[in-house]
Amino acid sequence: MKCGTLLLSLLFTYFIDIEAFFTSKPQKRATRTHSASAATAASSNTIQYANKCSDSEIASQSEDNMTAADTLLFGRFKILASQVFHKTEHSFALVNLRPLVPGHVLVVSNRIAPLMDDLHDHEYDDLWRTVRKVQRALKTKYNCDAFNVAVQDGEGAGQSVPHVHIHILPRYRGDLERNDDIYDQLEMWAPREEEAAKKKRLEVPDDSERKDRTVEEMAEEASLYKSLMK
Repeated sequence: MKCGTLLLSLLFTYFIDIEAFFTSKPQKRATRTHSASAATAASSNTIQYANKCSDSEIASQSEDNMTAADTLLFGRFKILASQVFHKTEHSFALVNLRPLVPGHVLVVSNRIAPLMDDLHDHEYDDLWRTVRKVQRALKTKYNCDAFNVAVQDGEGAGQSVPHVHIHILPRYRGDLERNDDIYDQLEMWAPREEEAAKKKRLEVPDDSERKDRTVEEMAEEASLYKSLMK
């Protein structure tokens, strides 16, 4: 009788363990199924979000990514890295959107500063060393015998972008009917057509209307400037 009771007790415990084993398996499978469903739902939500984005929003996001990695700033204008052909620690040189002559390029300070006097000494020195290096490269390419190197230092001087930049233009003897026309063209230059349209031309008298000053007048002026250089 005792043996029979012990046997029944062992069988009962065995079946309890078996039931627990089989009961736990669906719970684990259910957990895995839930995780997979959550991942699918998250993926679906991402796809739905992407579908809701307009083409302009997607383009804007792409441009933002591109701007951070592949562009420099010239004032408020974004310059693609593909348009920059030389970079130093403090300057870069880029091709021109609206060149006045073949090879008309710009050398720009890395830091956005409106005026030459706003540059630190090391930035200023680097800028002009870069100008000289770019001139040498352009001379090799265009076999030119001269350059216009021009700075419009401030809006009153015709500066269309409030960011220090230097124009470099390869020149040849007799390439313009009137040599000073290049200054008129530079004065009206701007990186965009709408910007150029806003500029006013400076009226400069002809050489025939300009009169030589006396030696005394020039000496007086030089003396004034000398006192300011101290």
